[in-house]
Amino acid sequence: MYCRISNSDCCHFFAFKYNLFQNPVILKKFVHRFGFFGPVIFILIQIIQPIVPIIPGGVSDVAGILSFGPVLGVLYASAGLVIGEIILFLLVRKYGRKFVLSITSDKNMPRLERLVDVGNKHTIWMLIIVFLMPFGPDDLACLASGFTKISLKDYIKTIILLKPISVAIHCYLLLDVFKMVKIN
Repeated sequence: MYCRISNSDCCHFFAFKYNLFQNPVILKKFVHRFGFFGPVIFILIQIIQPIVPIIPGGVSDVAGILSFGPVLGVLYASAGLVIGEIILFLLVRKYGRKFVLSITSDKNMPRLERLVDVGNKHTIWMLIIVFLMPFGPDDLACLASGFTKISLKDYIKTIILLKPISVAIHCYLLLDVFKMVKIN
């Protein structure tokens, strides 16, 4: 009998075994256990976040602020997400629809196809609008960008400029929400 265990399955097991992504305080404690290497672990988590869609971005972003303060938290979160979203873009370019279907559900395909339609005409504007929208579908926009004609260079420049702004907006809005429900 053949048993297939994917990287995604391993990530699911690890994340849910330790409840890492249900509460930013739990994730903060996990990252702090690595001491000096905590920022590296956090950035690696952020790199994985767009590629393996089991990690709710809000929880990990807020954990960055709680762990490293507002400036370094946003910087580390943004750095990891930029790298992850570039990898995501390149994977879509290389493997296309088959890859996308392996990481997202069929219910997201109509939204993705609409973003691709818009993106084919105005990719950079689509990214600007989605990234500056609080709780916009950032990862779907990055997937859609992989199907458009935007060059890798323009994509990278756009992501590097927009991601820190997007993360800061996202973090501070969610931090207020988490404070209201008293996550500590």
